[in-house]
Amino acid sequence: MTLTLKPIGRRDYSVRDDGQSIGRIRYAGERSPAIWIWNVIVHIPGGLPIGTAKDLDTAKAEFKAAWTAFKAKQTPDALAQAYKAMNLREQD
Repeated sequence: MTLTLKPIGRRDYSVRDDGQSIGRIRYAGERSPAIWIWNVIVHIPGGLPIGTAKDLDTAKAEFKAAWTAFKAKQTPDALAQAYKAMNLREQD
């Protein structure tokens, strides 16, 4: 599995798994101390992973570990349905 980052703003990235948007990592400079916030955005019941990190590399590593664990718990059908719903919303 290779996760990629797509810039969506300054220090703000969409995280993609094989082209599918699955999350976000962004720099929260408004916080004290400033941190990187990451979260999974695939809408499947049961709670979505979210976290914070001191730098982008740590945020990427933590996101990948959380996504891998989350994805392993889902059925292919549940992921396909969630992706379909997300992609419909993105087209609006």
